Amino acid sequence: MNTSELVDAAFEPGASSRKLARALFAVGFLTLVMDLATSFYRPPGGVFFERHRLAYYLTLAGIFVAGVAEVSAACWLSSSSCTKLARIALCCSLLPLVVVIALGGFSVLVKS
Repeated sequence: MNTSELVDAAFEPGASSRKLARALFAVGFLTLVMDLATSFYRPPGGVFFERHRLAYYLTLAGIFVAGVAEVSAACWLSSSSCTKLARIALCCSLLPLVVVIALGGFSVLVKS
């Protein structure tokens, strides 16, 4: 699933719940993979996280829980017909993805 399909699924007025659930699963799975790669291969850095290592790992743990919730919601929404809830979940799932990218998850996956 590429970026244009994700945007189409999130903002297309007539998107089916299955298409929204597939997009939510893709975002959730990507969040999980990036979070695990960041926690294993990227040490805490920056002004705040160098001094507060526990905050860094708690942030990554929270993102992991959000990713698991996204994948679970995608599995549940694939059998449901609630498109409004799926659209809200898809839009909310972008926040953990952006946070893990900001913590360096993208650079870990690209360099590997």
